[in-house]
Amino acid sequence: MDDKLDAVDLNLQNYIKLNIFPKYDKYYSHGMIHINNVIDNMMILADYYNLDKNMAYVIASYHDLGLNVNRENHEYESGKIVSNDKELKKYFNNEKIQIIKEAVEDHRGSKKERPRNFYGECVSDSDRDFDIQILAKRQLATSLKNYPDLKTFDEHFKSCYDYICKRINSSGVFNLWTNNPTLTQRRDKFQKEYLNLEYTKSIYKEEWDRISEDGTMEKIMNYYEDY
Repeated sequence: MDDKLDAVDLNLQNYIKLNIFPKYDKYYSHGMIHINNVIDNMMILADYYNLDKNMAYVIASYHDLGLNVNRENHEYESGKIVSNDKELKKYFNNEKIQIIKEAVEDHRGSKKERPRNFYGECVSDSDRDFDIQILAKRQLATSLKNYPDLKTFDEHFKSCYDYICKRINSSGVFNLWTNNPTLTQRRDKFQKEYLNLEYTKSIYKEEWDRISEDGTMEKIMNYYEDY
């Protein structure tokens, strides 16, 4: 068992691994690589801020489930899944379920409004990909799925780059709600690299060429369900 999950109820972990994680099997940019990264980040923050580890684990595990219902409002669809999951009521009272639901609903990094609770701030920060290679993989897939009118790499890259740059706040940095030193250091390194436009474009172009040549682009368009 992963050390970082030692404090998470084993029965809860097993339920999620058997019943929730398989729902991500046909997700590409929001598949288990992404979900596990969010869980890792969330558990770092839960430990640092002494949060409820079970709640943190559930929030990270459920946050993107609504993607195959409605991309634009997937966070609210994910919140509905939390509310309707009877198994969660075995582990959490109504107040904690509400906190989990609100955190899931408030997770999107593109939102300018501060999340309604601290768990929401933590999952929003945990959801950020401060790794250009991972970000390129996820963003290009999402762009291909959502913007079929964009035909060329340059068009997709500009859309992706502009979208991420909108997350720079009034202080001139990529926004984080928390002040955890691990995530802050990752953010600062990422920002320095990402704002080197030509370097970032080269990473995205490598990913574009790879998925164009190995059949992944076709699977993104015709097989994977996150959009």
